[in-house]
Amino acid sequence: MFKGSAFILIGGKSERFNSPKWKAVIGGDSVLNRLWNVCSNFENRFVVGKEKPENLNKLFIHDEFGLQAPINGLYTALKHTETDWNLLLSCDLPLMDANVFKVLWDAKTNKSNLVIPIINDRFQGTCALYHKCILPLVESAIDRSEYSLFSLANKVSPIKINFINDNRFWNMNTKKDYKQIIKYVSKQN
Repeated sequence: MFKGSAFILIGGKSERFNSPKWKAVIGGDSVLNRLWNVCSNFENRFVVGKEKPENLNKLFIHDEFGLQAPINGLYTALKHTETDWNLLLSCDLPLMDANVFKVLWDAKTNKSNLVIPIINDRFQGTCALYHKCILPLVESAIDRSEYSLFSLANKVSPIKINFINDNRFWNMNTKKDYKQIIKYVSKQN
């Protein structure tokens, strides 16, 4: 069990997807349920979004701001957390699994405040471990209208973990992505 919290973000508009991504069904389960289940090794799990979905039977926290940016979910998570380490996880990543979290968790140190995957030379800020001590930096970035998690990561000297061509980080932005992911999952089973 990880002595940390997992925060699953569902607050995006999903404009390119044309419906809430977290509701999409893959392998017989919704993206939200898939991600909730792969976060089961965390002491606490929460869903973060603009509005609580009807019939949601998971702990829900409302976004602190009306911003349409993942930094809003990060700020909300760090403001509400009671644990030092916190996973931020976007519903854009429906193939994520618990083994990635173990790699991130094992990489953190007493001197670190962010453990972030690097996928094909790009930060994956919406599947990273953030220490609650960076809340003032996040708040300051929002005050300056600097909403990039990439910019934030560069200010905190992150521990970077490389994952090369890893399908668990397959980003689902469009219905085309969704169809390809469904096809991929059906071939895996």
